[in-house]
Amino acid sequence: MKKKKRSFGCLLFMVIIAVSLLLVKKYMPNFSYISAYEAFSELSEGKVGLVLGKEIIAMEHSPQVIDGEIFLPFDFVRTYIDPYIFWDEGTQKLTITTQNKVIRMKTDELTYYINQEPLELQVPLRKFEEVPYIPFNFLKEWFNIEAVYYKESNMVVMDYTTETKIIGEVIKKNAPIRYENHIKSPILVKLSLSDKVRIFEEAGDWYYVRNEHGIVGYISKKHIGTIEEIEGKAVQKEESFPTWEPLQGKINLVWDQVFKVESSEVPSKFEPIYGLDVLSPSWFEIEDEQGNIRNIASKRYVDWAHSQGYQVWAMITNPFSDPDLTHKVLSNTDSRENIIKQLLAFASIYNLDGINIDFESLKKETGEYYVQFIRELTPLLKEQGLVVSVDMYVPSGWTRHYNRSEVGKVVDYIIIMGYDEHWSTSPESGSVASIGWVEQGIKNTLEEVPHEKIILGIPFYTRLWAEEEVEGEIKVSSKAYGMSRGEQFLKDAGVEPVWLEDAGQYYGEYTRGDVVYKIWLEEERSIEEKLKLVQKYDLAGTAGWKRGLEKPEIWKVLYKYLKE
Repeated sequence: MKKKKRSFGCLLFMVIIAVSLLLVKKYMPNFSYISAYEAFSELSEGKVGLVLGKEIIAMEHSPQVIDGEIFLPFDFVRTYIDPYIFWDEGTQKLTITTQNKVIRMKTDELTYYINQEPLELQVPLRKFEEVPYIPFNFLKEWFNIEAVYYKESNMVVMDYTTETKIIGEVIKKNAPIRYENHIKSPILVKLSLSDKVRIFEEAGDWYYVRNEHGIVGYISKKHIGTIEEIEGKAVQKEESFPTWEPLQGKINLVWDQVFKVESSEVPSKFEPIYGLDVLSPSWFEIEDEQGNIRNIASKRYVDWAHSQGYQVWAMITNPFSDPDLTHKVLSNTDSRENIIKQLLAFASIYNLDGINIDFESLKKETGEYYVQFIRELTPLLKEQGLVVSVDMYVPSGWTRHYNRSEVGKVVDYIIIMGYDEHWSTSPESGSVASIGWVEQGIKNTLEEVPHEKIILGIPFYTRLWAEEEVEGEIKVSSKAYGMSRGEQFLKDAGVEPVWLEDAGQYYGEYTRGDVVYKIWLEEERSIEEKLKLVQKYDLAGTAGWKRGLEKPEIWKVLYKYLKE
């Protein structure tokens, strides 16, 4: 009997021990440590780590700390601070563009430039292992960021100064920050009484926090006492330059194509135009890889235009037939800068009111440099009081790299080239600008650019199409003509044009021998239909291509819809 009692007692003791062990295992916290380098794959031992807010940043190139100065790699800055920062490996130059400033600096040079004015840096842009690094003390002047390097953790701790911060005070000595939000998770670090942590979010009985040395993890809520909310600093906005608008109604612009200085000064160029606001003569063209500009501007033309109350927005074009040359020019910081300096000088010399940028046939890989050029040019032009407009194709898949949305954020106006629906070498005959095609182009542009920045380009020309059967196939060709000449073709052929509701144009055709001629006219009524779209979508105005091809009656139609 005693033996049975002893056996039962032993068994009970063992059960108690087992239960105790299970309870200990379940409720006893984990006292083991794990280093941040073991816990977070984004960190590498021996390299400076970086935490931004609650995020440990994985980087191919880590920050550098030299004599207490923090240097941040270019890729990090572009990803997390300024998506528009631009590095040119060929010229070793860094460019930062803001709403009204262009900041330029070169590797290892203490002189940098703001809107072409020289200033001195305390610490220069440097390269480490052929990677550009930017001194943080320079960046913090321009962006809403703060950063501190902690030698103890070998971490750069960074925050956006505009964010509201929740700060908690530790009320328990040796309170642990754990890797995960449970007591069985290993400890990353223990905190001292009254230490401060930044609280990011709650997870049950835990806070996700970051200590003052950049270690992120979970701390039990019971270890946090006073919680303080610190408001972020207000975003510092730059003073914006006003956008020019006409005194009456909407903008009425006409492009004026000229080929030499004398072409701007023939008597017909000095005839006033009813209701006009802006003349945009084609005076400047990029002519070589260095960004030198061919200039055929006329001061006499500008003086006359101003005497009539017109603005002059001189057009600059790229060599349309040589997209490789355009790419070489725009992808080089020195060449872009050369273009900009010349335009600023020309604007001053000729007393211009604006610059119209007409770059066409850009290669896909040129897109980012095209946008960069506009970001660098616009602040300097606007500082000089000039209006900046950019000509854009009707949106399509093959023009996506023109990046209308980004360009539209910077410039005063984007002009939709609402013509060449069927172009000079089109494989089939058709309208230059049917009303449905134009309206869809407006709608698509409005998805990227606000209506008050959009000017609709309208054609003052048409195309006479010739269709001829050659060896069983229809061969198509065309020539562009002004409005009156287009009407004259049908009149001479004895053809009465027919109004096409779906095209918003008059149409006519006739045959001469084996050739069928077709024409979709542009005249008062077709232009009126396009002007109704300007009103419907409340666009900024119109731009006509080109001066001299319009019928005189067109100006009355434009006045009616743009000025009355």
